Amino acid sequence: MIVALSDTHLGTDHLGSAYNRREDVKAFLRYVRDDVQPDHLVLNGDIEDLWRRDMRTLTRENYDVFHLFHELQAAGTAVHYVLGNHDWYARHDVLDGRQSYYANDYSVALRLDEHGSTYTFMHGHQFDPLQEEWYFDKLALISDDAYGSKFSHLWELFSEIQDVPDAIATTKRLIWDRLTKGKFQDRIARMDRCQHGCHAESELFAARRFGMNTLDTDVLCLGHTHTPGITADGRAVNCGAWVDGKNTYLEITDDVRLFEWNDGDPTELHDRVPAEDLTHT
Repeated sequence: MIVALSDTHLGTDHLGSAYNRREDVKAFLRYVRDDVQPDHLVLNGDIEDLWRRDMRTLTRENYDVFHLFHELQAAGTAVHYVLGNHDWYARHDVLDGRQSYYANDYSVALRLDEHGSTYTFMHGHQFDPLQEEWYFDKLALISDDAYGSKFSHLWELFSEIQDVPDAIATTKRLIWDRLTKGKFQDRIARMDRCQHGCHAESELFAARRFGMNTLDTDVLCLGHTHTPGITADGRAVNCGAWVDGKNTYLEITDDVRLFEWNDGDPTELHDRVPAEDLTHT
């Protein structure tokens, strides 16, 4: 069995009750460890929110959550971390030679086989036209609240740049974007718009097309939009999120099933995107 969840956004308790779901996540992980005991647990992106918090402080505050990942591994569950846009910077622990919290390296895309079918996991920001990976590291370096940093904090970005050519290239890029696309903090707000409503269905359709036409996979599993859902043909699925009280996740055996976590009493969500909608995508 594969269990997958995404968009826990650890480190955002200060944003209010909509984001204060850390205890729910811990209870769910204990349930997975003790009762479900899957072969794989996929953390499908935006587990940590590095756009809003310092990575080291956030990690220390959530040590108990990360320790549960270790307990799952010790119990025989392989834990996989797929990078999302908000935790993109986490890969630097691996790139810089430091040990990650997980047995496997961070992945942009993960492929797993289950009961003769292939499942590919991607966070889903790849199908969001407002997301640009070039910015993700920069946001982790300088952002400090829900809508991104004040433009005056850019000096912190330059302090991380390794050489003059890189500094010049980065400066040119930021100036060009400022002239052509508006203020930097407004750009962050547009990229960080899931709480304001993403185009969840259109991104699910785009993922389905990509999975069918480009990837050699049976099912493409996403997160990012915070909106859980499965297409009628089961070829694309979104894990949902652990914000705004939704608390949803996937169980995959010989089929993909979507559940809502309700304090130890999971409820399966049976609704599907109508087949007639898919014929137009």
